[in-house]
Amino acid sequence: MSKRRKLAWTGGVLVLAAAVTLFLVKDPLTMPGSHRVEVYGLNEEISGETQDPPGFLGRTLGMCDADTYYAQDGDKKLCLVLNGPLGQVPAARKDGKVTVAAADVPKLRQLAGEDTTLVLMAGGPAAVIPVAALTDGQPVSVSALS
Repeated sequence: MSKRRKLAWTGGVLVLAAAVTLFLVKDPLTMPGSHRVEVYGLNEEISGETQDPPGFLGRTLGMCDADTYYAQDGDKKLCLVLNGPLGQVPAARKDGKVTVAAADVPKLRQLAGEDTTLVLMAGGPAAVIPVAALTDGQPVSVSALS
């Protein structure tokens, strides 16, 4: 193999490794196991569903506009306005669900304060958790956002 060809292969491998590393660091929930995620309150008055998703750049950045995060919950396209960060909790993603262990549910309740809905952020919105769904002594498991 020529020297030029080796350099091209090496460069390609390095770019691929950098892209994979950036992806995994940006959203730790893509890795197996439990990871610390930021907890935010959802400003329900100005958050909601949208008929038209943002353009390519907006979807790439995960934003509907300058202060609104874009996420999909199944077929629903959401623009979420967040309050916080309120704190951190460990969470894990598996089989399309984000789960917070039973031991951390009281902390979620405490972080919620006046908020009625929480959003877990891991490189972007990972899950929406209604505070009413939190039961002490039981883990909370909700659909993962994409």
